[in-house]
Amino acid sequence: MGESRGLRRAELASQDDAVFREVCGEVLVGYLGLVLPDGMPRSVALNFATLGHDIVFHGALEGEKYDLIQAAPLAGFTVVKEYAYIPSNWSAPDYACPATQFFKSIEIKGRCEPITDLQEKADALNALMVKHQPEGNYATITPDIPRYRKALEHVGVFAVRCASWTGKVKFGQNEPEKLRRIFVAKLRERGRPMDDETAREIEKTF
Repeated sequence: MGESRGLRRAELASQDDAVFREVCGEVLVGYLGLVLPDGMPRSVALNFATLGHDIVFHGALEGEKYDLIQAAPLAGFTVVKEYAYIPSNWSAPDYACPATQFFKSIEIKGRCEPITDLQEKADALNALMVKHQPEGNYATITPDIPRYRKALEHVGVFAVRCASWTGKVKFGQNEPEKLRRIFVAKLRERGRPMDDETAREIEKTF
């Protein structure tokens, strides 16, 4: 698990579990990649949570997505936490090519399948509730509670069983430190949302 094959710039790759937990814990929507019967790709935006390195989500036990999962369970899942946009003129006046976006991302490869075990369903739904409703104000989901057991028997809950995952952390590591220090100064001067957080991430690369 956790091989970083396929990432062209090795200096941007990360297998740090802390990065996995940060990105998957803070980002609310991820993208499930499936393959249509004609071989065309399909990307589905989903609210999600994690159980270990597996992705879990709620969905209907019918319809196109369900049919695709049943027919071709191999799947990918991508999550991206966006940081600041770096304009081209910070490094090359009048030349557009250096413009870039800084981010952290997680790409998961595995198999997508319905969860049938009631306790695992409950664990998955509790993970979704903790993530998306952190203020609480609900009874923990468990099969031991009759009103929850009936719902768990009928609700559709799915998992992308993680076979491997790759993280990507892009904060200009491939650029000279002198230029990265310029980015930090410019970000703090600009002061948009995420600029200061991006500057702190760049400073970790020094």
